[in-house]
Amino acid sequence: MPKVQLNGITVDFPFQPYACQEAYMAKVLECLQKKVNGVLESPTGTGKTLCLLCSSLAWQEHYKDAISARKIAQRLNGEELFPGPSWGNVAPNDDIPTYYTDVPKIIYASRTHSQLTQVINELKNTVYRPKVCVLGSRDQLCIHPEVRRMESNYMQIYTCRKKVMARACHFYNNVEGEFGVEVKPCFGEGEFVLSLNRACPYYLSRSLKQQADIIFMPYNYLLDSKSRKAHSLDLRGTVVILDEAHNVERLCEESSSFDLTPYDLASAIDTVDVVLEEQAKVVQQNEVNAEFNMELASSGLNMELEDIAKIKKILLQLESAIDEVELPPDDSGVTKEGSYIFDLFAKAQITFQTKSSLLESLEQILQYLSGRKCEFDSCFTQTFLCNAGKWDSALSGERRRKVHIHLDDSNQKKKQKTDVWSSSSTKKEKTLSYWCFSPGYSMHELVRQGVRTIILTSGTLSPLSSFTMEMQIPFPVRLENPHVIDKHQLWVGIISKGPDGTVLTSTYERRFSEDYLSSLGKTLGNLVRVVPDGLLVFFSSYPVMDKSLEYWREHDFTSRIEEVKTMFVEPRNKGSFSEVIDAYYNRVVCPKSSGAAFLAVCRGKASEGLDFADRNGRGVIITGLPFPPRMDPRVVLKMQFLDEMRRCGAGSQYLSGREWYYQQASRAVNQAIGRVIRHRQDYGAIFLCDERFTAGNVRCKLPSWVRPYVNVYDNFGHAVRSVSIFYRAAQEAVTTEDGVSSLCMEYEPKAILPKRPRIGLLDALEHSEKSSEDARRLSTLSLQHEKRLADEQKGGRKRINSLLALATLARAALYLATVKSILSKERYKLFTMALQDYKLRDDFIAVLSQLSALFIDDKNNHVLLRDFYQFIRPYHKKQFHEACSSLTGEGCGYKPEHGLPWEEQDLTTPSIGEKPVSAPDTELDLKQGGFCLLTWLCSAGNFMLNKATVAR
Repeated sequence: MPKVQLNGITVDFPFQPYACQEAYMAKVLECLQKKVNGVLESPTGTGKTLCLLCSSLAWQEHYKDAISARKIAQRLNGEELFPGPSWGNVAPNDDIPTYYTDVPKIIYASRTHSQLTQVINELKNTVYRPKVCVLGSRDQLCIHPEVRRMESNYMQIYTCRKKVMARACHFYNNVEGEFGVEVKPCFGEGEFVLSLNRACPYYLSRSLKQQADIIFMPYNYLLDSKSRKAHSLDLRGTVVILDEAHNVERLCEESSSFDLTPYDLASAIDTVDVVLEEQAKVVQQNEVNAEFNMELASSGLNMELEDIAKIKKILLQLESAIDEVELPPDDSGVTKEGSYIFDLFAKAQITFQTKSSLLESLEQILQYLSGRKCEFDSCFTQTFLCNAGKWDSALSGERRRKVHIHLDDSNQKKKQKTDVWSSSSTKKEKTLSYWCFSPGYSMHELVRQGVRTIILTSGTLSPLSSFTMEMQIPFPVRLENPHVIDKHQLWVGIISKGPDGTVLTSTYERRFSEDYLSSLGKTLGNLVRVVPDGLLVFFSSYPVMDKSLEYWREHDFTSRIEEVKTMFVEPRNKGSFSEVIDAYYNRVVCPKSSGAAFLAVCRGKASEGLDFADRNGRGVIITGLPFPPRMDPRVVLKMQFLDEMRRCGAGSQYLSGREWYYQQASRAVNQAIGRVIRHRQDYGAIFLCDERFTAGNVRCKLPSWVRPYVNVYDNFGHAVRSVSIFYRAAQEAVTTEDGVSSLCMEYEPKAILPKRPRIGLLDALEHSEKSSEDARRLSTLSLQHEKRLADEQKGGRKRINSLLALATLARAALYLATVKSILSKERYKLFTMALQDYKLRDDFIAVLSQLSALFIDDKNNHVLLRDFYQFIRPYHKKQFHEACSSLTGEGCGYKPEHGLPWEEQDLTTPSIGEKPVSAPDTELDLKQGGFCLLTWLCSAGNFMLNKATVAR
């Protein structure tokens, strides 16, 4: 791999870096060498992640070399073994530690574990092989069956802790080395996994972090003080890298805020009632037992009745204190200074002196209730416990916080209490909100922890000046990187008027007006005819998108658009998002279609991290400036807080409320338009369809790589003519290169691939039950021609493959029916649970253990264990084959090709080592269907029933 010399450090890079990549790595090294913070913006597609990893790990290795150089020099009485600056040279002002254990660790944080998995995949493309640790929650890493069945996080935590304390978890015992477990961390498909022999991944990762060179974790583990304490994170001297940092501002504020709803309080009171009644029964029983000299009963909760009663009294007093706050006649809510939270809690006898004992009592109750299905853990206690620990630092930051008491607007209903202790108040239910308005508070917390360097980076941080102001810590190193594309690959136009001459402006007053909606519909109707393949349309909010679609349907705009491109709409429900986006991708690549249009909202899922490379996103339309809701209490208070800080003499350190308001809109726009160019060979157009983009204060907040290309078009026809010429020129100029260079351009991780790989058998069984109507309903109106177009594409070979896939499903279904007929009802339930658990968790060792318990005792059932081979994922097939050989004396017919990923396997290759069932090979057979096809499908699965019957 090429070696690049930057700032006196040699960086190994997978290919010859571009100038912007060298500039980026040089800035990273500058931060590390000078022990200063940096904020670095580099557009998506410029290899930001790869540059971060290579430069930081090269510096870390260089740091280790410096220690080695000094140790060698000491042994040589000060003489250098290798004179010159090329080896072991660090910045002059850097203090070289004595031990290798003092080399600064790198903490790499991103939003989610799935994003961290993509980063690890990038790491595999480098020559660097550091010791890696990934921190995760019990929900992600725990492999104990009982703990994993717990429905809530708190129940998982306390069940796990109970087993660990009692040494009843053999997975945890293995971590301590009782069985000499050899453990090796790695990453699997989409999530963190561990190749290990029955050791607990959760506790193992906690121990691995002590020896790790680089630790990966989500943001909240780092920014939240309670999470840092729970994971025993020592940040002294560490290098903290926050990738995708455009969300850090919001997460910093949320980590220091909470909302306490009436439902939370009511659920906590009800649960304490249950505990109180149970303890009272135990006390009564013990009085009887003591009278007859019998053994005293124990509930497992070491608390006196009086202490439990005090907790209930405190909760009721807190509920009353909140209810007593008078709201204004318009029910707009009451806002107090941050210090008011202590006055309010004091009314319920919650003070700095009583806080510790109260938290300890609540912890005991939670542990007592662990394993039960109750709402106590997920409501009040989760809010209270997670935030009460922040009180010690709250006084220093009270100016940054506000208390807001307002009517409860949640969908959860407060429970009715009937006991004599209950409040008789009939007032409206209120929510207590304690909001932090300065992300700089969390940043200062990191600095106080002794962090060496903080690097914030993303593709969309512009404008950097306002972003750094919000963080409230110095950032001497800054970078706004250009893109790696050429000028013929990007077109940016501000379209201030529609085809009918109506001014396009999505202001609050005009966004629902008929003339605006009509002109916007005509604009979209014309642009879908110009933009090839996939087109993204971003609205400022869901209500605006819904109203626009409603108007367009009523006035026939939608049907005209769908004559050219099928429309897909981003669903509010995250569960159905993947279905819709997959349908969009498939429609774009369909040879018989002219592309598709995906309608979404700024700040939605489609605008955050999804990949619309190449044909999936040849154009992005921004229909307005997505300002935050102006009347939302939190937005109003944020703006008031910023204005107050400027008046108090900290003017240069804070944005004004108005500046922050515009910054939020600009950042959401920048994130959305970042979907259009995803790699070096990509090209696309950006349409800013709002006349407010013509204002200088709005245009200057666009990313630096976009600003040079911006043109303003007062005439819609001129814009269409210009972009049409652009697309023709781009299609001619941009060609896909062969060899390594084309691969190197696409180093940015892809969140969702445009073509779905072949699914495994476990998923196929589920998908086979869905009708073709499910695909049609994903479009805004319909996909009437979808099935016909797909059928026209299929040749004989594809149809044979489809039939073979159906045969595989038929055989799998027959296997399940055979197992159901042989096993008892209870054992079959265990079998289905094992099947589903393997599908969700991908835990090979667990499923093998469960299946062995079901099928090994009876030799007649050994064939059922071996035939489960068809459900085993490719990377586990060899292990399963070997296990079956050991347990039953016969293997499963494993072949090396069975271990290939699904998409690399030939569909006609049988997954079990048997003679493949011959497929119908004539066009006549394929067309006959009916009995001919049914006979062939059944023959593909009959061997399963025959073998089981013979075995019986």
